[in-house]
Amino acid sequence: MISIAFSSLRSSVVIAPVARNALAYNAPSRCLSMACANSVHKLNDILEEYRAKNYSQEFPRRFQKDIVKAASTVNNSSRQLNVTANISAEGIEHVLHNIGMGHRMSRSEIEGIISEVGEHADGGESGCVISENQMLDLISRNW
Repeated sequence: MISIAFSSLRSSVVIAPVARNALAYNAPSRCLSMACANSVHKLNDILEEYRAKNYSQEFPRRFQKDIVKAASTVNNSSRQLNVTANISAEGIEHVLHNIGMGHRMSRSEIEGIISEVGEHADGGESGCVISENQMLDLISRNW
């Protein structure tokens, strides 16, 4: 009887740290609405599918940095005086179209992510943007 109680206690001790680490890894550091979380998950799935086909020999982090750079380049080329590298919904949409996945995610889903995670550029006069680090966190599943 003691051995049964001990074995069940031992298995719960072994499982508990693993479950705690899994929860800590999957728990978002920022609370997102369910719609936004689903959109972020969808964006990650799209990008992961493209990475598996076209960047299979590269590290995932390199691919993520290339995506972020491409999205911010589109945003910065339209405004020449912008010194900070921010990413707009237009930049993400442009990247998705360039990789042939533009039809899989709507503009409203992208804008939902940007508006919930980002902030208004230029004091609210233009649309929302996110920083390169925020974008990298989103596509690295660190949200």
